[in-house]
Formats: sequence, C-alpha cells, structure tokens
Amino acid sequence: MVDPDGRAVPGAISPSQDLFVNSWDVYRKMVDNDYLSHRGAYAALRSVLLERGSPFSFIDVACGDAGMSVQALAGTPVREYVGIDISQDAISRARAALPALGCTHRFCLGDFRELLSGWSSDADVVWIGLSLHHLALEEKGKVMSAVRRILQPAGHFLVYDESCLENETRSDWLARWDAQESSWSAYTPEEWRYVCSHVHGSDFPESEPTWRKLGKDSGFSRFSKLYESSSNLFSLYCFQP
Repeated sequence: MVDPDGRAVPGAISPSQDLFVNSWDVYRKMVDNDYLSHRGAYAALRSVLLERGSPFSFIDVACGDAGMSVQALAGTPVREYVGIDISQDAISRARAALPALGCTHRFCLGDFRELLSGWSSDADVVWIGLSLHHLALEEKGKVMSAVRRILQPAGHFLVYDESCLENETRSDWLARWDAQESSWSAYTPEEWRYVCSHVHGSDFPESEPTWRKLGKDSGFSRFSKLYESSSNLFSLYCFQP
C-alpha cells in the first residue's frame, strides 16, 4: 500500500475487505442489479455536485471501479478527482474510466483510514459509499474527523451507508438484510451465502441519530439526509462544516 506521495504504508487486507479485493465480480452483481440502491444514492450525489457553481476537487473514498462516480460527475465543474481503494484491480478499472471526465485525476492504493489520517491537501467534496459500516464506532469517528480536517469551509462530506431504524439492534437490521434473499435472483445460492457471511461478519450499521452525533463530534456543524433506499437499509447523509 502507498500513500498520496507514493510512500509505503503498512497494512493488510482484512476480512471486511476481502469481498472487494478477491471477489470483485460478485460485488459487481450487487451494483449492476441495484441491490444496494446505488442508483438513487448517486442521483442524489449528482444533484449536490450540479449545485456547486465553481470548480471543485472530489475525493472518492473506496472508489471501486469509479463507474457510477464518473456518471455522477459528468457535466459538473469537477477540476480534480482522487480515488482511494484497497483493490489494485478496482483502481485499474477506475483508471480506465476517468479520462472521460477530462479533469486531473490520480489514485491511491491502500486502506482509506491510514491514507486519510495523513492526508495533506484540502478537499471540496469527499464521498464514501458503503464502506464506513465495516468500522467500529470509534473508527468511524476517526475517519470522519480526518475528513473534517481537510474539508474546505464550503465543502460537502457525503456518506452513503447502512442505516438502522431508530432503536433497532444490529441483529434486527441483519434480519431485515437476510429477508432480501428472494429478491437477489441474479445470485446463486452459494454467492448469496458468501455475501451474507461477509455482511454478518463485517457490517456494523448505525442509526440516524448516531450518524448525526458522529458528525457533531467530528466537528461538522450541519447534517442532513439526502436519500433513503426503499428497503430502509441504506441512507445518504451530508455533513458540512
């Protein structure tokens, strides 16, 4: 792994990252079939980006292949794109997609927690989709504090992630997740079991009040919910200085 300046960064692939590093095709089925409601979330992201009147920098945390980010950014005044991901395969795919935007772009391979903690350049927009839920509450707060440190005064930090209902336990949320099995028809039984094993072992959703408190404790002054999936399993939150 390397940091933004190309220096080696210690770290190893964790079980929570395995799905995205070693089983990319399985994950892509989720995206292609919109099982995680990416389309609605990225449409909401695009609305925010289109409202920005001046050129902006965009950090795509856990960028994957950047396909949907490129669609959301198309036609906006983006001047610089920076993608972060743990998967070399994903970054290779993203690198091929970015020239379509016509802006400066670069990529950082590594764990976003380590990279963001040492980030030195400012950012106008930081986006992270379905990745913070792999972290414990304290770790989520550390990442959000790192983003707050680099975010410009008129910046946006947008988090699309798993969201519990108020007073819902993790077990209750996982039961709602499991109830989706019949609608994931593109998956084989073996693929579904693999995905569920990943979710049950690595996903730690938070309620909206907890996300709000995380933002406040990290130094953000404004909080809003921009989108909620039809399943009520995922929400898009916006944090501003």
